[in-house]
Amino acid sequence: MHSASYLIYFLIVFVGLLGYLFRKAKKTYNYWTEHGVPSENNTHLLYGNLKESILLKKSDAEVYGEFYQKFKKRGLKHGGVYFYSRPTWILVDLDLIKTVLISDFQYFAAHNPMYLNTIFFNNLFHMQGEQWKDMRRKLAPTFTSGKMKMMFNILLEKTHGLADLVADMASTGEATEIKELVARFTTDVIGSCGFGIECDSLNDVNSTFFQHGQNIFKKLTPKAAPKFYKLILLSLGLMKRFNINLDETEAFFRKLVEDTVKYREENKIVRKDFLHLMIQIKNNGTITDILNDSDIFIKSRDEAGLSMEEMVGECLLFFMAGFETSSTTLSFVFLELSRNQSIQEKLRKEIHTVLEKYNGTLSYDSLQEMTYCECVINETLRKYPPVASLPRMCTKDYAVPGSDALIEKNTMVVIPLLALHNDPDYFPEPEKFIPERFSAKNEKIPFIYMPFGEGPRQCLGLRFGVMQVKAAIATLLNRYNFTLDKKTPYPPKFTPGSPVLSVEEGVWVRATKVK
Repeated sequence: MHSASYLIYFLIVFVGLLGYLFRKAKKTYNYWTEHGVPSENNTHLLYGNLKESILLKKSDAEVYGEFYQKFKKRGLKHGGVYFYSRPTWILVDLDLIKTVLISDFQYFAAHNPMYLNTIFFNNLFHMQGEQWKDMRRKLAPTFTSGKMKMMFNILLEKTHGLADLVADMASTGEATEIKELVARFTTDVIGSCGFGIECDSLNDVNSTFFQHGQNIFKKLTPKAAPKFYKLILLSLGLMKRFNINLDETEAFFRKLVEDTVKYREENKIVRKDFLHLMIQIKNNGTITDILNDSDIFIKSRDEAGLSMEEMVGECLLFFMAGFETSSTTLSFVFLELSRNQSIQEKLRKEIHTVLEKYNGTLSYDSLQEMTYCECVINETLRKYPPVASLPRMCTKDYAVPGSDALIEKNTMVVIPLLALHNDPDYFPEPEKFIPERFSAKNEKIPFIYMPFGEGPRQCLGLRFGVMQVKAAIATLLNRYNFTLDKKTPYPPKFTPGSPVLSVEEGVWVRATKVK
């Protein structure tokens, strides 16, 4: 009797919930029509339009790219979709993209909000409004060419360790997953250039620093699709998508930065790295070009330029941005160079020619002369932009020029970079790897190629990222030839749910010493 009663109650609640969902869906999924924005009609009750992304069948970038293509075929400049029940605005037209990123930037001055109120998201990337403007102004001088030159020797030291690892790899003749190998390199580079510590990831894959770095991106990449009850809560807006625990990793990085800053200030230690620049801002509110001046430890302002919380947040951003995106880019570089031996050989010849001019020494200046290397990096970033969907958020109601469409405050905005970069109208035969697309003689169409973003929120660390990648390529190709192992899929299958574009089954290569 009781079982029957419980069953009846359950059915009543279940039917009532379904009825509520249908009513809410009908109202929610009319949102774009009511706001004058053309939309995708194939909308699921729980998933919205991103079912394949949510169920981890495809990456977000691939799904957004499919909508880009659909809207473009319909002759549309933009269109609306639903991520669960949340309206998301997708940009297609280049002039509209330019307007959003530049002319009307004040309406789109924020990135999409993350739901983690931790130190990992207390940084320039996630800040908004006046807080973002003030922080950007303070940090802008940290990535000038002069500051990059300052850090180059620290970076160069780590390339030697990377070359030693590849020497071991070449001696065995076995295929190696290149992403993990170069991730250990970028971890050591960021640890040394950013925090002034020796991570030793190149020698020890179990190093604490490397494992904490891996932990961040593993936690940000879902391993399974949401369970049914979570789908219902997410579709109702009653649950936040990003709800992960990084307490242990946060505590590790917080203590690392706090202890290092304290030690340097107490002992007046000056080191040519990112943390040195942060200490200058902390105590003086600005950065000077006197790189060896221990007076930076004397606070010259009544109010500190950076709080310790802000310092930790910015150091973590430097780590997360430099570690994962650079290692991902390098893995794709070696994927394409291993498949395209003639391009690899052409690049190697350039490296040899430039190094001969500098008596075999890789320096900041010699690196600048490797222009074909830069073309290879740019073509890699075209085919495989690490942040493959450029996020923005509408910060105040916006009337779309030349239409009746209204984009309301807090609406998510997506610029589908992977689709733009692989659009045959802009890059003929986009599936082919052609570095010459980026040679000086070829005209560049603005607001198509944007691997580092564009406008006032363009990535500040792009110079450092390119320098790191370029130094690794020059060091390795100077000594080794790389070939692709048959276990590497091509075209690559991207990892669903990953915050950066990556190959699901890895990039497996073999190395042989150049004669």
